[in-house]
Amino acid sequence: MSRLSGFLCLAFAALPLFPSPANAIKVRALEAGIYNLETRQWIYSKSVDKQVPVASITKVAAALTFLEMSQDLDQLVTITRKDWIRSGKTPLRIGDRLPVRTLLRLALVSSDNCAARALTHPSVLSWEAYGYKMQEMAWGLGCRKTVFVEPTGLDARNVASVRDIVLLFSKALENPVLKQILGTSKFTLNTKRGPRQIVHSSRLLRYRRDVKAAKTGFLAVAGYCLVQSVEGPKGTLITVVLGTRSKRARTRESARLLDYARRHPDKKTKDELPRIRRLYENVPLIAQGTGISSN
Repeated sequence: MSRLSGFLCLAFAALPLFPSPANAIKVRALEAGIYNLETRQWIYSKSVDKQVPVASITKVAAALTFLEMSQDLDQLVTITRKDWIRSGKTPLRIGDRLPVRTLLRLALVSSDNCAARALTHPSVLSWEAYGYKMQEMAWGLGCRKTVFVEPTGLDARNVASVRDIVLLFSKALENPVLKQILGTSKFTLNTKRGPRQIVHSSRLLRYRRDVKAAKTGFLAVAGYCLVQSVEGPKGTLITVVLGTRSKRARTRESARLLDYARRHPDKKTKDELPRIRRLYENVPLIAQGTGISSN
């Protein structure tokens, strides 16, 4: 074999068997999507109909359900021992009395589990019954892969698909109160123990001007999750990433989707073939009230 022919063989062998398109995007999140609310088209989609745990993105449905049942945002709610115990990190304490408006802000901005549980008090429903009302509301929106069993997202039986999350989040954005809260990067919580600065759990919302609203989530069985709304070149976009390995990966993957949407605003896509969800497959279900962070 001549040197030239040998070189050509080696060069051919080094080429990928299935080269990627020049405008392809590599997304490591197990499920992900970019949806244009104006055109009602997916710019990018990956396993958008797969039913998976959604962690604290659950709280969007909890807030929507509360506002379906009551519009009184100034009613005071008392934090109980059941709300507080094993709720994870929270500035709230047993006996605190707060208006519903503040509970909504805590639940959606800092993903406070204690606040989300307290939202059930005005309805006099148990967490399980409230979860059923949440599921009923979601099904009314067309969320066919959604199951909710409690309001925080600490229970891994709270599941949905990327498509369902887009429906829930877009519904929340139609409500002026929820739209404002989901877009709040920080606020001051006044308590008997002094003021506390509450910061949104989404880094992108805090530092990117085009990100207008967001909700994060985390459970071991769900990975790190994020849904956000963005002002794109051709309308409002909703991006979703589920099942990423870390907060940094969640931020990186979401930023990658945003940049892709800006480069390809007119692109339409079909959902990719589902990928096996290996990353957290063997982690046992998290029972309600474990206190595991769901940010």
